[in-house]
Amino acid sequence: MAAARSRATVQDQKVRDRLYAEDRIREAAEDTAHVERQVQLLQSVLASTLEIDDHLDLEALKQAPSLPAFDPLEVGEPPPPPLEDDFVVEGPSALGRMFAASKHAARAQQSQADYQQALDDHRVALQQHAQLLERARLRHEAQAARQAEEHQQYVEEVSALQRDLAARQPEAVVRYLDLVLEAAEYPDGFPHSWRLAYASSSWHLAIDYELPRVDVVPADKAYKYVRSSDTITASARPAAQVRSIYSDVLRQTALRVVHEVLEADRGGAVRSVVFNGYVNDTDPATGREVRRCLVALATSRERFLQVDLGRVDPAACLTHLEARVSKDPSKLQPVEPIVLTGSLEADFTLDTDSALDALPDISPGGQVGREQLPPSAGSAEPQELVAGQNVPLTGQRFQVDLLSTHGDLSVLLVGASQRVNQDEDFIFYNNPRSAGGAVTLAGNGASIDTALLPPSCESVVLVVSAGDGDEPVTPATAVLQQPGAGVGFRFRSPDAVHVSALVWGELYRRDGNWRLRAIGQGWADGLAGLARDYGVDVD
Repeated sequence: MAAARSRATVQDQKVRDRLYAEDRIREAAEDTAHVERQVQLLQSVLASTLEIDDHLDLEALKQAPSLPAFDPLEVGEPPPPPLEDDFVVEGPSALGRMFAASKHAARAQQSQADYQQALDDHRVALQQHAQLLERARLRHEAQAARQAEEHQQYVEEVSALQRDLAARQPEAVVRYLDLVLEAAEYPDGFPHSWRLAYASSSWHLAIDYELPRVDVVPADKAYKYVRSSDTITASARPAAQVRSIYSDVLRQTALRVVHEVLEADRGGAVRSVVFNGYVNDTDPATGREVRRCLVALATSRERFLQVDLGRVDPAACLTHLEARVSKDPSKLQPVEPIVLTGSLEADFTLDTDSALDALPDISPGGQVGREQLPPSAGSAEPQELVAGQNVPLTGQRFQVDLLSTHGDLSVLLVGASQRVNQDEDFIFYNNPRSAGGAVTLAGNGASIDTALLPPSCESVVLVVSAGDGDEPVTPATAVLQQPGAGVGFRFRSPDAVHVSALVWGELYRRDGNWRLRAIGQGWADGLAGLARDYGVDVD
């Protein structure tokens, strides 16, 4: 009997070991499939955009957002009335009536008084509930009116963009194409940053585009489970394959960006394009940060649209278009950016990334200038932002200082629903430090450490208000800087509408990284109304 149990135990252990090994083998196979999908996405950078229409329908942006109907139950059910039966005093027994008639009468009288008091309390509770319901209804109506007003303003802005775009106004052309590029989805690891410049006299568009680094290509090729060590080991992707994939990604990206711009430009505002693709990386020879142009392309609209991108080889296509392509982009071997002289006068230029300050500039003298050096790391002059502009941030610690002489700075930690998770996520003068220490207010400044933010926090909303007063705080100017880096961003909110509270800007997550967006949106009902709209209980 003991021998049989021992054999059963051994057999059971073998089964468990086999199942465990199968799970580990499956895990290794899933890891391998994951990197293969990553490579497939990289190799289809161009093909993925050919399947969709890159034209941005501005008319569709005018669709009004839906506001949920007012729900009276958000303040709870009205209190139920007291039941008279709950206050009835049972009559005494026959024997009791002989000895306790007076006590029973007293109890009955007290019970009736208690019932009347319960009725009075219920009337008061109903009045309080009605008041809460009316306040909730008014808040909902105010929110609906505010949303309708904001949407109407947004519709007017979109309509103005449509009119200016039809008239080929330089600013409208650039802002529309910026929206087109912003809407494009690329694989993880792409910086998604660019600079656009447009000249209406020549109908020429210059694009300076930030390309991904070589580490966008997975360094591991496959994974295997090793039973003897109970580990999953990776086999490295051959260096030649990494170089080949990376070179192809850059070629496809250059063709894709030009394609997206020209396909989206149905009005034909762009007749010629210059694309210069840059990479910010560490020079393997010197160990220093460098910025190199790896792809440069100049083409007319007619010539580019004659190409069937669905059937071309990207390398051969760029050769056909007489583009300049790095011989070994993995080693940052540069090419000369394409410079047009005497034919281009920039009417409007737009940066989407502070890292693009070093891109070729378009001078007032009518030419695209050569590449310039970026501002030094110790420069104290912050980059000026405009409302709606967003820029990527590096590092994890930031300092925000309000430069306006009037107004208070406060901060909201907001989740994916655009509402705070708890009232303590509203950091202001009476609550100057967030839980965990991610945000600390001191004077009219705020220190922010994004590494300490809870995972549920999707954005850090920076608010300027008049405190408890109702004096206007617009325009409001503040600066965001990274301590020790010396590079910062400055934004002055528009002063067309004077309000007592506004959102100056927000830090928000995108693909695991943090970005800053300048906003300047005001709230007519002050800080309390702003906080309430973000889910803070201020009543």
